Amino acid sequence: MSAVDPANYSYQPSSSSLPTSLIRTITLGDEEVETNLILQLFSDRIFISITQLSGKVGSLLLCNVEESIVDNSTTYNVRTLLGTGVSSRGGGGGGEREISMREVFVRRLAERIVIHTRKMAGVSETTILGGAEDGTGPIAPLLVGVGLKPGCSNLSVESFNVLVDAAMELYQDGWKMSHAGGMVGMEGPD
Repeated sequence: MSAVDPANYSYQPSSSSLPTSLIRTITLGDEEVETNLILQLFSDRIFISITQLSGKVGSLLLCNVEESIVDNSTTYNVRTLLGTGVSSRGGGGGGEREISMREVFVRRLAERIVIHTRKMAGVSETTILGGAEDGTGPIAPLLVGVGLKPGCSNLSVESFNVLVDAAMELYQDGWKMSHAGGMVGMEGPD
């Protein structure tokens, strides 16, 4: 066995160990604020970042979804992991509204991902999947970074829905890529 020269060695991870990653940019609102959406689908987590802050994550929220086949219910547990959700630059007293808006955004996104998961499983949108024996829900934990510019906490309903729709479209595209099989991006033998 020959010795490996560390100076000439580079590690190439297996493509199956890397997350599916997508990035999109949309404009939001009348001011046409550039908003970046980033998706990373890991084997055990879904990460989505929505930022207007030059790539900064902003507040980081986690949503765990649990379903009960006993009472046919779905529970969404949203909590803030990093950041208060309140901009220290904006002044004003909209902090509670800003926190609530982010939590509602994450929950709405989780609800849409659960519906997508049910459709992909071939069942109706209201069918309870029950989760796995290891306690995970119908979807992997959803980690969302929300970094909106000060003043954007007062999103119109239209802008809020545009953000949810754009994030969901990005998720669906990423899901298709991650479930397309091992031949994506590979050329066949000629």
